Amino acid sequence: MLYCGKFINSRLGVRTYSLCCPPRQPPCGGSGKGGGRRICPPPDCKPKPFAPNPCVPRYHHGKDTWKKYRALAMFVCVPIIIIQAIRAFGQEPHHKEPCRDYEYMRIRTKRYPWGSGNETFFHNDHFNHLPGECEPPPLDCD
Repeated sequence: MLYCGKFINSRLGVRTYSLCCPPRQPPCGGSGKGGGRRICPPPDCKPKPFAPNPCVPRYHHGKDTWKKYRALAMFVCVPIIIIQAIRAFGQEPHHKEPCRDYEYMRIRTKRYPWGSGNETFFHNDHFNHLPGECEPPPLDCD
């Protein structure tokens, strides 16, 4: 580190002086204040630029990745979302299909605490059947 004309090596704790900046002389005429002349380094004595670190890559791989993901979102994701929304809202809902009421289906041991007590929390009248709406299974008389 170059500080005020001095090179300080902090690892070794040794102070050495650069070639273009001589060490400061004690003031002339003793140790009194203002008795001496201040020695400044010559104007061409400036710190050198730091050498590049060979371990740090020059090209940053993620520099412009946001542009790639913006283009991906705008030209791929948004059109897919629009197409799927048109498909989903452009169709008529399906109707209930006939069902068979087997003994292991739609068992209710107690009433649900909402509505009429017979419908599940996710009940949909267009798709789901309630107990008693289905016809009994055919008899197996073998």
